[in-house]
Amino acid sequence: MIVNFFRFIDRAFAWAVQIFLVLILILMVGITFLQVILRNFFNSGIPWAEVGGRNAVLWITFLGAMLATRARQHLNIDAVTRLLPRRPRNALRIFLDAFAAAICFMLTKAALVFVIDEMAMGEEIFIGIKGWMIQAIIPFGFAMMGIEYCIGVVLDILRIFNPNISRRQPIGGIW
Repeated sequence: MIVNFFRFIDRAFAWAVQIFLVLILILMVGITFLQVILRNFFNSGIPWAEVGGRNAVLWITFLGAMLATRARQHLNIDAVTRLLPRRPRNALRIFLDAFAAAICFMLTKAALVFVIDEMAMGEEIFIGIKGWMIQAIIPFGFAMMGIEYCIGVVLDILRIFNPNISRRQPIGGIW
């Protein structure tokens, strides 16, 4: 069935994002630890470690936000939605998710313009990596969050007519 195909794609993408997120985090912690050892014991260091760590935080932020949006673990104020019966609650979620998706897509467009401008400047951040390469996560992250909100809209619409449709489940036991 088509729904199963989309669930497979969704889970595979979430799994890939989780793996990438863990690898960046391990790399960031490892380089930071090595930097501390080199500075304290050998009076040297890695010239790009600080800049690399700051840029790794940007990637971790957007990858984590994509996963949080997928799992509906993002920041929200849902006191009203908890008090509503199932159908009105789903209708309100449809509106809120559609609004959030629209905002994410507007931010995607603005971030894409920003990255294109950075690409035109061609500034190197560290070890041959251009600024736009690091910043490319911004439009990608906003676009993926927008898509996740759109998926939430579709699931909530389907849930209004079929309450047996379940929410997304965590994958791989990681989250």
